[in-house]
Amino acid sequence: MKEMMIENFAMQNLQLTIDEDKKTAKCVRFTTRARFGYKVEFNFIYASVERMYDHCAMYLRDLNEANRIKEERKIARAAARVTALETVKEGDIYVASWGWEQTNIDAYQVVAKKGATVTLREIATASVEGTESFMSDQCVPVKNEFIGNEFKKRITGKYINIDDVRMASLAEEGKTFYRSWYA
Repeated sequence: MKEMMIENFAMQNLQLTIDEDKKTAKCVRFTTRARFGYKVEFNFIYASVERMYDHCAMYLRDLNEANRIKEERKIARAAARVTALETVKEGDIYVASWGWEQTNIDAYQVVAKKGATVTLREIATASVEGTESFMSDQCVPVKNEFIGNEFKKRITGKYINIDDVRMASLAEEGKTFYRSWYA
């Protein structure tokens, strides 16, 4: 049992050390990013040898489940990117909502698309009549009302990363967006 458990850990690039007399198990993952070249995953003393093997088996099961979920998410992101590449077209409007204790709305129009790269240009937003309240309102992007210079971004999925703060998503036709500001 001991050798089989050690082999199972080795297949996951982990080193397992088991001492049945002392009822201890130590698992180490070697990595170049760690200070000493390895990271200790666990190092425990158990009440019984059975509990020690149960813990090791549960650790492997959870690790395999985490890897499976990671793979599924990777496949889903790749599918979302392919879908986004197919659906983005010239004239689409993307909106980014951002801010700290206020809500800013920036709108961008796709002016060109080549492969996975889109050329965007910022467009104006207009306040919706009758929605004004104290330091806030509803606004809509105004198509072809350019206020900024062109810039290029890559399509990486459902959103387009404008910068570190703003992620723009596709705006539905006629949808209004809440914005607020300070005087």
